[in-house]
Amino acid sequence: MKYLRTAVVLLSVIASLPGNLLAMVPTPLPALRLTSANGQLVTNQGLPNKGNWLLVYVHPRSHFCDDMLKLLQTNDSPSPVAGMVIVVDGSIDDLQGLQAKYPNLAGAAWYADLNHEAFGALKLRGFPVVIGVTQQTMEWMLHGVVPDPDSFRSALNNWLQRGTQSQ
Repeated sequence: MKYLRTAVVLLSVIASLPGNLLAMVPTPLPALRLTSANGQLVTNQGLPNKGNWLLVYVHPRSHFCDDMLKLLQTNDSPSPVAGMVIVVDGSIDDLQGLQAKYPNLAGAAWYADLNHEAFGALKLRGFPVVIGVTQQTMEWMLHGVVPDPDSFRSALNNWLQRGTQSQ
């Protein structure tokens, strides 16, 4: 029953997202080695392990990533920010620069991918990427530009809210 409920939730989220979405067979989150803003190593054990959350992967010098972060920052609801892990492909200075540029995303967990390892482990091909994660399982992946920001924000809010309801 729980699997069926998860499938229905996932299909409703996918149906409301734009065309550059990859629905995926639920796949375990690969082993990640990220660095916090204060230089501490963080692995999967330091990432959320309950409910639905978002892994947002960005590059500090990509205008597409800037557009994505602006979109996430202007979300009307504060709750999605708490369900976000933002990974910056770059140095701790790059991470801190983006944190300063997007203060409304301060409630998200920010990490740097210093050696591009997470990019490879996640099998990404470009920037930005938003991954819908349930506990430690990747459910869907959105690449690139979002053509309909309102639908995107609504879908993300639904994804995160449904994850807290199913716990």
